[in-house]
Amino acid sequence: MKKIALSAIVLIGFALNVNAQTSYWTFSWPISMGIGTTNEYISKTSFRGISITGESFITDQISIGGEWSWEVFDEIKRDLPPREVSFDGVPGHVTGTEYRFLNTIPIFVNAHYYLGENGAVRPYIGMGIGTVYVDQRTDIGFVSIQDQTWRFGVQPEVGVFIPFGLTGTGVSLKAKYRYATKSSDAIAINMFSFGIGFGFMN
Repeated sequence: MKKIALSAIVLIGFALNVNAQTSYWTFSWPISMGIGTTNEYISKTSFRGISITGESFITDQISIGGEWSWEVFDEIKRDLPPREVSFDGVPGHVTGTEYRFLNTIPIFVNAHYYLGENGAVRPYIGMGIGTVYVDQRTDIGFVSIQDQTWRFGVQPEVGVFIPFGLTGTGVSLKAKYRYATKSSDAIAINMFSFGIGFGFMN
């Protein structure tokens, strides 16, 4: 997966130099929530994170670029049944209040299709593909169960850029669904993320 991450970074760098005359950067605050098994693990909405994207337009409507973001989830779970664990290969059970943590760091290559023209409101749809670093940890008393892995991920997205007047600066609004594959010891990642921030198009 490290090779995937490196390849994604190289592709992002290439994409951002395809057409330096028309570029679009966004800096967003993501509000994220898990669905499916991710919601079962942590149902609490995450308000902690950051998202940075950079794109170059290869035509008036199509852009290629990349994204890096970071989302942090945490939740306290009480009154749970005993959890089966293994201590140096010896099976056992632990019970108690669980402190659950989930960090996701995706590195994606993106392609977006935009409506409208430069200087106007520009809605878009797009798709990202790449790798997601997932750090999943559960603390129960003195026992810590942790999985840190790089995984394959995909991310469809819709959004809109709303400029301030005739400037290249404006508001960026976006909604994304992210899926990252399951590891041998941890759940697959399924989540929605809604981002609000600033965009810079020139």
